[in-house]
Amino acid sequence: MTEISPGPSVTRARQEYLVPGREIHVEDLRGRQFCEVGLITGAGEDNAVANVWNTTGACDPTAEQVNALDADALASENGVLRAWLGPVRQWVVDEIDVWEAGDERMFGGITGNWMGAVEAATMTQTGIRGSYEPAYVYRGNAFSFHQGSEVYVLDAPDGEAFVMESFTRRQDPDLTEGNLAHLGRRLDLPDGWGFRTEVLERDMEVSSASHDNLAHMVQDNLHNVYQGSDAGRAFTDICRQDSLS
Repeated sequence: MTEISPGPSVTRARQEYLVPGREIHVEDLRGRQFCEVGLITGAGEDNAVANVWNTTGACDPTAEQVNALDADALASENGVLRAWLGPVRQWVVDEIDVWEAGDERMFGGITGNWMGAVEAATMTQTGIRGSYEPAYVYRGNAFSFHQGSEVYVLDAPDGEAFVMESFTRRQDPDLTEGNLAHLGRRLDLPDGWGFRTEVLERDMEVSSASHDNLAHMVQDNLHNVYQGSDAGRAFTDICRQDSLS
């Protein structure tokens, strides 16, 4: 498997924002709303990095609160190159364990915890355009899915499987957890990609721990987010896997 490691700008961000020993653990997560705010820093666009604050474990934002945020104002208030505002999302995982968390920060009427960093160019590519192009995001966490849970999987052409962690209605207002099982009919899947729904026969964990906390992420064309089993660790029958770490 190809060796992967965080870039220097991401490493610096981790050193700056990480609060040693701080962890976040949330149960009964499935169905809860959240959003993310990214503050993009750096000497210039070539080495810019987006530090991401997630509201999970800090507050439960409403769509009205998120829509009221102003990216230009947040960038000015925080002294950064620019700010990125994610859409309201809904978790489809049962539990989250964040083993490395950072500071808590207010953004307008919402509060978020620093949970990771990504090169700004990667965020622009996957977060704004919503491509089927996997990328690595630094974050020290694990998602748990309970036995009997329904999970939604994107299968990449190389055999790697990506498990949905959250969905958004930004592109498709009619999307709900109740119709995710048939999401494949609504996706514009590139050649070689597939979508499937599985019901777990046992508990499952998706973690970035064994890859220096680099999560392999992808978004579909509706901007729903998935985390992969990582290069070289693909699986073919999700129901028989103890974990995807």
